[in-house]
Amino acid sequence: MVDVFLGSLATFVTLPILAWVFVYWVAKGITRKKKTSFLLATDVTTFFLICSVLVIMYTIWSKSFIWPLIIFLITVIISITFVYWKQDKDVGIFRILKTSWRFNFLLFSSGYLFLCVYGLINRVLEI
Repeated sequence: MVDVFLGSLATFVTLPILAWVFVYWVAKGITRKKKTSFLLATDVTTFFLICSVLVIMYTIWSKSFIWPLIIFLITVIISITFVYWKQDKDVGIFRILKTSWRFNFLLFSSGYLFLCVYGLINRVLEI
């Protein structure tokens, strides 16, 4: 049972789109709401995208980028807090974290695609 769980986890980190499809499918079966299922799948997949980008960066450059990633995530949270504060909107912590988490989904999706293409081109040119 543990092997199945770890294999699934490794698959979701390697191909985060599968995690999104799986969570969306399960959530849609439970809630019957497309928007709720979409947002839940996006929130869960963000974690897998972050892990995946870290693994790809380690594979390409053989360096760990955990601390720069943590600093980047904190910078995104601070930036979104500043934007909400300047717009005189409610600066609730839950709203800021939710917005930054979904913004990170967009950033890390783009980063994942870019790093996959870059890694493939880099490996082909090495051969």
